[in-house]
Amino acid sequence: MSAARAMMVGGLALAACGQPDPCKDVEGTCLAVEIDSSAVERIDQLELDVLAGDIHGTTSTQPPGGGAVALPLVTAIELGGMAEGELAVGVVAAGKLGGTVLGTGAASTTVTAGSHATLSIELAPPGDCVAGGHYCGGDKLAGDASTLYQCNGGGVPIARGACAYGCIVRPTQDDVCRGGGGTCVEGGYYCGGDKVDGDPQTLYRCERGVGVAGTPCANGCVVAPPREDDYCR
Repeated sequence: MSAARAMMVGGLALAACGQPDPCKDVEGTCLAVEIDSSAVERIDQLELDVLAGDIHGTTSTQPPGGGAVALPLVTAIELGGMAEGELAVGVVAAGKLGGTVLGTGAASTTVTAGSHATLSIELAPPGDCVAGGHYCGGDKLAGDASTLYQCNGGGVPIARGACAYGCIVRPTQDDVCRGGGGTCVEGGYYCGGDKVDGDPQTLYRCERGVGVAGTPCANGCVVAPPREDDYCR
């Protein structure tokens, strides 16, 4: 798999549940996100991390006029740059008050390009992940179990990419995407998750069947056609 490409993500203002559909006046692809929690009463900022296929983006939204708003609430995200057809969309949310994350949560759904959909997320107290570390969703941070995230101290977890062959939890090291799709060729270069275990936004050299000497790709890692080396974008 290739690392996530940038997505045009536009956030709409927070509003109390029961208000009109926040996607009502949006042309194109729009996802209404309903936020609730049994542990968090009010927030003044909502951060969202969105992964749709290999397209990735983040957004932050606040109540109109500032101040805090009680949960449950609803907001929406406009998804630009989607190709035709359906995509699985994963969203991780972080509810903040006064700059402090009070709760995080995650959910996923399938969205058809050009259509509107709805997603419900339940916020729970955040996990104890280490800032900058990589974790499978559900391992010390909110997210999809088959997606690798970076712990963002004080903010929403950031998706590194979906793991096509599953995500490996490693208690004493960073979690990684499981390598799949065959065996790596000695001396060849591979993105994490493509034949070698690793981070999908890092390029590795195959040595004795494993990926070594990882080089982070600032703009994402691209999985090349068969018999060609993967490369940093």
